[in-house]
Amino acid sequence: MKLTSILAALTAFAILTGCEAPSPVLLSLEPVATARETAIDAALLGTWEEQGDKDLVALIRQGDHGGYQIAVLGGSVNSSVTSFQAQFFRVGEAEFLDLAPADDNDFRIPGHAVVRLWIDGSALRWAFLDSDWLKQQTTALATHDGDGKMQLFSPSATVRAFIAANGANDKAYGKIAVWQKLP
Repeated sequence: MKLTSILAALTAFAILTGCEAPSPVLLSLEPVATARETAIDAALLGTWEEQGDKDLVALIRQGDHGGYQIAVLGGSVNSSVTSFQAQFFRVGEAEFLDLAPADDNDFRIPGHAVVRLWIDGSALRWAFLDSDWLKQQTTALATHDGDGKMQLFSPSATVRAFIAANGANDKAYGKIAVWQKLP
């Protein structure tokens, strides 16, 4: 993997997590959301600014082939743009994004981070599903733990069932970031 690709990914996840953690620590190698269950929530579309940091902005628009395209812009002097693809899905009343880098790099295996969402009018709260508690629940999944990250090797349906069973639990996610929708 190119150093620039690694740095771009780490920068993007730092931006998305409010700089508390450089990246999610639980990644699925296969998509979690399926094409038939993916939906579009129009309330998520638009321009969002991180609460307390006006230099961090996310532009969310509908993707050309379903799902979302997300561009995160950070820093006022040396602005950087990092792009993601995301699929929106629900498990019961809980809402999630299956988030993956949008760049195409043959030397990188894209990971899929699961993000829990709470959309309330002009406020967007979100958190990566990556808590220590959640990692302890992965005993039924094929995993590899290395470099501070846990990769899920199980098929999509198995990971999806795992998210359905555990993802809505308050113990499943870390710090919640708050963003405000710009007019």
